[in-house]
Amino acid sequence: MWQSLEIPWQICFEEAWEAYCNGSIPIGAVLVDEQNNIVSRGRNRINETYAPVKQTCGNKLAHAEINVLMQVSKETQMRNLTLYTTTEPCILCFGAIVMCNVGKVRYSAKDLLAGGSNLNNSNNTFIEGRLIDIQCDQKRLGEIQRVLRTDYILRYLNKETAQKLLYGFTEDYPEAVELGKRWFDLNKLEHAKQNGYHIGKIIDEINQELS
Repeated sequence: MWQSLEIPWQICFEEAWEAYCNGSIPIGAVLVDEQNNIVSRGRNRINETYAPVKQTCGNKLAHAEINVLMQVSKETQMRNLTLYTTTEPCILCFGAIVMCNVGKVRYSAKDLLAGGSNLNNSNNTFIEGRLIDIQCDQKRLGEIQRVLRTDYILRYLNKETAQKLLYGFTEDYPEAVELGKRWFDLNKLEHAKQNGYHIGKIIDEINQELS
């Protein structure tokens, strides 16, 4: 599966895997131009103490999409750019997308609990005027993202919070959540991390295990 993915999606998941390996939420994003040239790339860094120049870390604003958008100068015309992200942008990130006037957004995993894409149809005059094309894309990648996120949730969050989040994910991704639980019990992602596996190998294996 990995070899068939478009480059922006490959970069998103490389960034998501880096986030996981550094103890942050496994979400990655990339901004590309009309020719799919990379403008900027970034990942979630909320649990980290280092971030490159023009990115943020160690706080609740250090989301993947925020770190991607912060790298772009205010002179850049962003209307013709596309933001790819492994997970539906939250309210914070959707607001940043609106304010930066990004024209197109593609995400792989829906997020019924924190997703903010519904705000695009909120009858807000300012948002309506932006004419943002935001869509859920690559259903299979959404399932794969949920396997990674399920492991992260079980590994780092308390039981009550984990159960609440996973219950919310189950509606759209029941098989992925169950696979994520099995992988967590088997410690497969930690094994992959310790052995320096590339995310492509992990995605191919998850894809094979999903029906």
